[in-house]
Amino acid sequence: MGQADAYRSTAQNLFVDARSTTATILGDFGQFDVPARAGVANPKFGHELGKIGPSFVAVEHSANWLWTNPGGDWVNQAGTAQATASPHFTFAATSATSGTATYSTPITAGASAAFARGKWNAYIVRVSGAARAIATQRTATPPRIQVSYTDGSNATLACLACVPLVSGTSLTRTGTSEALINPSVALEFQMPTKAVSSATLTITIAQHSGSAATINGYLANPPVNTQGVTSGIAAGYANDAGLKNHASILFAQRYEDGTTLGDYVIQNFSSVDTWALSNWDPELFGTGAANITKLPTAHQGVPVAGTHKWFYKQNTGNTVTLVNSAYTGDSFQPVAPGLGALRIVIPKETVADGGSVGYGGQTGSDLWALFPKALAGLLNETYVRFYVRFAFTAKLLADTKMVRSEATTAASYAIREGKWGLGTHHWTFFGGNNNVGGDNLGHTNRLGFRVHPSDVGLMGMQSYVHSWDMLKYDMPFGQMGGLGAGFYPNRWYCIEIRKRLNTWNSTGAVGTSPADGLMEIFVDGRLAARHTNWKYRDGRLDYTTETPISQGKLVPFRQMGDMGLALNLYNGGVKGADEEMVMFFAKVACGTQYIGQSV
Repeated sequence: MGQADAYRSTAQNLFVDARSTTATILGDFGQFDVPARAGVANPKFGHELGKIGPSFVAVEHSANWLWTNPGGDWVNQAGTAQATASPHFTFAATSATSGTATYSTPITAGASAAFARGKWNAYIVRVSGAARAIATQRTATPPRIQVSYTDGSNATLACLACVPLVSGTSLTRTGTSEALINPSVALEFQMPTKAVSSATLTITIAQHSGSAATINGYLANPPVNTQGVTSGIAAGYANDAGLKNHASILFAQRYEDGTTLGDYVIQNFSSVDTWALSNWDPELFGTGAANITKLPTAHQGVPVAGTHKWFYKQNTGNTVTLVNSAYTGDSFQPVAPGLGALRIVIPKETVADGGSVGYGGQTGSDLWALFPKALAGLLNETYVRFYVRFAFTAKLLADTKMVRSEATTAASYAIREGKWGLGTHHWTFFGGNNNVGGDNLGHTNRLGFRVHPSDVGLMGMQSYVHSWDMLKYDMPFGQMGGLGAGFYPNRWYCIEIRKRLNTWNSTGAVGTSPADGLMEIFVDGRLAARHTNWKYRDGRLDYTTETPISQGKLVPFRQMGDMGLALNLYNGGVKGADEEMVMFFAKVACGTQYIGQSV
């Protein structure tokens, strides 16, 4: 854990931009799109870039990694934040009164400072005087830095990103060929590889006027997560051995060598119809006497709750398997000696380019684990911690199929995006799924993912909390200084999610419960995001109107507290992808106290 290249916030490069050889077109509302591929019959959609990359408010818009100062954070040569004196490069852009002109200016101070800090040869560019624009790396005259190193060698540092930071819009301008400095531009180059003797910036200005203008560049200085690692109860259990015996732990799995899938996933029945009310203990709903032969305690005579085992809510075939520590497929390495992992595959769509895949997507797992009846529906605060490793390969949009959810709908790029991860839930037939839950119907804590195409390769895999049930928008991971802004393949990450339900007025009308719910996300033991001021539950339980028990379907019960865990992985929910997605899970645990990393 903690490798320098494991996080967006510690990688050598900072800004995301579409690569120079990716064609872009102006789409809706001023954003840029990667056009639909030629040869795919109409109607068709391009790939939107307007929520990826730097914006006026964000270092990385898709991750909600925000600038401290909208328009960009920087330091000058003296290291003073937001100071406009002593820029790292400066020149008067007055060689022409119209059209374009190319300028060369010293940038030794910037290249040297970037090399010294070991990352981010990146700048916030501003103009004083008349408006100007920069010709980006998608033109015949891209910005570049000629550098001479102290050992006498020379190199050209190519431009990686040139994105205007435009106020008054929630969209980025990633992919543009002309970056208007209004009020600033995010500009980045390859890193120097050695100590710098001298460096010269060559840059083409694409707009001129008769009025004077001076262009200044300052080393970018975004806010970075400096949270310390928070230790939890797992610190006392080497690689989680014995963790399940801690009083606060409700569920724990280690995937030890020598065990089988049946030790972790109940194999006695194919799947469980959790929506059928007849499968549940009637005492939960006040409709009959206790029956511990039914959910959440048991199903078809097989114990379920408290077993530290999953069951198949939906059996997806052979997509869920157990691998041991010696497994070498998918670039796998064990999280610890002697420990394997659950390997889950989200299958790919196999239709021809331009074909129809149906509305929905492809499912890798739909597993549930239930808490004991004494706790089910009563838990107000839970912690879910797991180690995850992603196995995916980078792919350009040019090599990605375009598919349709139905024969008459528009084709779009079949990229890998959907739901993943572990979360606690009170998922009922009437609520808890996308755009259905909230109020007094149900809730889930599912995560969302998107593997960004390698056209914007720095992004890797973006993750977020899929909170449409309660908020009608998603909550990215990178809120606190970019930690969790992107995840990368073939390395383990420790994710922990604290979920505290809002206070519930069980006797009042909808709207009378306070919005004091809380979610915190930890990445490798460090707090990466905190989301609050929202509701998981509201309004009294009423089995006569929106949730009629007469339908015979699972309704909310007790205090609508968490009833169990869900491990729900799929690509969708509109369409699948043209590449499979593999995820490994290890050292899974859920409890009522912060768990933290194990060693």
